Amino acid sequence: MEMLEHGMRARVGLAVIFVLLAVLFGGRSAAAQELRTPPPRIEAAEEVFSEGLEAFDAGDYGRAFRLFRVVIDQYPFNRKTTAAWLMSGKALYRNGAYERAAALLKTFVEKYPDSRYVAEAERTRRFALEALAEARRGVINLGIALPLDAQDAARTQALFNGIRLAVEEHNRTAGDAPLVRMVFRNTHNDRRQAAEQVRALAAEGVDVIIGPLYSDEAVAAAGAAERARVALVTPLATDEAVSAGRRYVFQANPTITRRGRMMARFAVNGLRIRDFGIIAELNDSVGERMAEGFQDEALRLGATVQYFELLPEARDWHRLPEVIGVDSLSEVGALYLPIPPDGVALADGVLSGLEHAGVTTRVLGGKTWHDLPITARASLFQVTYTNDFFVDHGRSEVQRFERRYRALSEAPPNRLAFTGYDVARFLLRERLAHPGDGFEKTLRQAPRYEGLGMRIHFNGSNVNEALFYHRYRDGKLQLLR
Repeated sequence: MEMLEHGMRARVGLAVIFVLLAVLFGGRSAAAQELRTPPPRIEAAEEVFSEGLEAFDAGDYGRAFRLFRVVIDQYPFNRKTTAAWLMSGKALYRNGAYERAAALLKTFVEKYPDSRYVAEAERTRRFALEALAEARRGVINLGIALPLDAQDAARTQALFNGIRLAVEEHNRTAGDAPLVRMVFRNTHNDRRQAAEQVRALAAEGVDVIIGPLYSDEAVAAAGAAERARVALVTPLATDEAVSAGRRYVFQANPTITRRGRMMARFAVNGLRIRDFGIIAELNDSVGERMAEGFQDEALRLGATVQYFELLPEARDWHRLPEVIGVDSLSEVGALYLPIPPDGVALADGVLSGLEHAGVTTRVLGGKTWHDLPITARASLFQVTYTNDFFVDHGRSEVQRFERRYRALSEAPPNRLAFTGYDVARFLLRERLAHPGDGFEKTLRQAPRYEGLGMRIHFNGSNVNEALFYHRYRDGKLQLLR
């Protein structure tokens, strides 16, 4: 996790890092150098200068500046005068007074152009001016709340690497736009910790928070975000309770019920089907919720649901003609079958049973139908389904991301890596486009985002409604929309 920890601690802008190194390792040694022709030594000035260095090393930059000014203003030119000029400028810089630091160091260079400290003063002044420019254009604080314990480290690392690449890409090409600073907090995959870390991030003034990973901790984090009035976007959580009734909490991964609703909407409005049969498996909570969402949306759109059947046993999927009846299966315009994720055997068994019974009704479903090696049989039923994640590896943008990710982690990007990248890019796009607006309002009204692996469109709500729609036809899998 060394790379992750480094990314969390890094400050925005290489200039800031370089000047900190210059201060920590170059400032004191430079101040200790003597001029080639030593000016007089004044013991009292030497003592005050030493006190200033002690204050500087202790991080008390305000006191350090005042002591260095005493050396300059209250004693005749002496052995520590030029060093005090340099260190007073550095003290101002370290205290965040970039404009004053730049002005003081400019005066020093003009007053003592032959000093051996001129080069270091000019370098520090340049960094102060760069930091001033950064401060004036603003910084986007991106909060990240993810579990970092051993069992979650690999997943968090992949998601964080995707976020990091999106941030680095922005900062590298930002121009005059605000830079992005990442602020990380470990949720420990614990409800209490998740809420506590969200409160801590809100107290630091972050613009938006990405995380947590899982629905259980996301529900607790959502409550904290709502009370703190800070936008929180969960990248994976699918539990409706995460964002239900909340203003500031968003789910980038469509909820299970929403997936069923979106398939019904596409079937009615896109495929022009008006008559459905719905079959799910009893005690398969995912399938049941998708089926309920499909039914609710189909009825809302004025379509007809001839039946909604829950199969008592998993084996009933292989004998739908016997359990439901051939006539019932054939009389509807489409069958919505949210089968469990049991691999190709179940999908092939379902279609084989229908085919042998002579049923040719179109089949609709969810992502468990995705990219199965039964394209010919699936094409007989024009199996059409929703999918929340899809990567076209032929796209040049995807290939560039894959190369950058491999250079960072020495491994190919997985779904979490693509998700981190897409969610971060979407959030940064919207924050930059609407810097002064309430971010929760901006996210609900944001235009559709087409990412590398996911689509994001809240469409006035707090749950992502953008999915991929695939179909098997002529022995091939096609992306319909």
